[in-house]
Amino acid sequence: MTSTLRAGSRMVLLVGSLLGGLAAAQAPVRPGAAVGASSVGRLTTTTRVTISDVRASAVEGTAVDPATLAAIRRDLGRAAPDWTLTLDGKAFTVVTARSAQDITLRTTLVLAPEGGVAATARSTRTLGADGGSGPEQLEPIQGEAAPLPPGWPLDGAWSGGPVPLTGDLNAAPLLDLLLRALAGPDTRMALMQGVQAAPVPVATTSMPSAPDADGQQGTAIQRAYGPWTLTTGGQGTLPRVTFTLGSAVGEAQGTGTMTLRRDGLTQTTSSETRLPVHVTLVSRGVQVTLTLTIEQRSEFRPA
Repeated sequence: MTSTLRAGSRMVLLVGSLLGGLAAAQAPVRPGAAVGASSVGRLTTTTRVTISDVRASAVEGTAVDPATLAAIRRDLGRAAPDWTLTLDGKAFTVVTARSAQDITLRTTLVLAPEGGVAATARSTRTLGADGGSGPEQLEPIQGEAAPLPPGWPLDGAWSGGPVPLTGDLNAAPLLDLLLRALAGPDTRMALMQGVQAAPVPVATTSMPSAPDADGQQGTAIQRAYGPWTLTTGGQGTLPRVTFTLGSAVGEAQGTGTMTLRRDGLTQTTSSETRLPVHVTLVSRGVQVTLTLTIEQRSEFRPA
């Protein structure tokens, strides 16, 4: 496991000082597993965060010294963060309920950075007969583990069971990464005060192969994320920040493979997700635009 943050603190200091406080689709088969059936395996997730396309300009109707704008563009470009974060641990999924219409899966993830304290969270989702699901409910387990570390799996579906055809992605892990790239803890808390981030829409195309002699079925998966927009801040000295994901077709996507057991629960998964998020920050007559790109690779194997 590795956990490396390079230039992130420089980015926080620069942004804080410059902007005043901000640093042919087939539905998957519904599992046939009975209530109580489970799947457990080793999960490794590596996340990379990069910043690019940094631009600074004066807000329309505001006069800003051109030399100041040039300095902002130059300094932010030099301070572009490049983070690589790896978490390693286990994923445990159990069938908690089923009916003629749907099945409910509960996944517990226990993950830790290298040399760090393990964090534990549970997610619950219900799969319908058409492969669709509602928003994933992510719950950190209080009293048992540390707060969720940066780099937490963006999409628990890759490790928690059959991937739904459509649904929503819990935005909390994504938003945590975005804000960590731009601000310190106090500013992040102030920006998110009273803000409820809407889930990120996800559309999935699955291409299953024929089951093998052991009844296991391989599936190739493609996912498209968004569109999703969140605006926060703008009160008092806080800048106004807008995050936009998936504004262009094929911009935010994921690919992967999955092997399902005979009962329909997960045997193995491997996935790669790339989410370019366009960011606009406005403060004191200056507008900064940039792109924060989140790249995540995950592997799930039997324990």
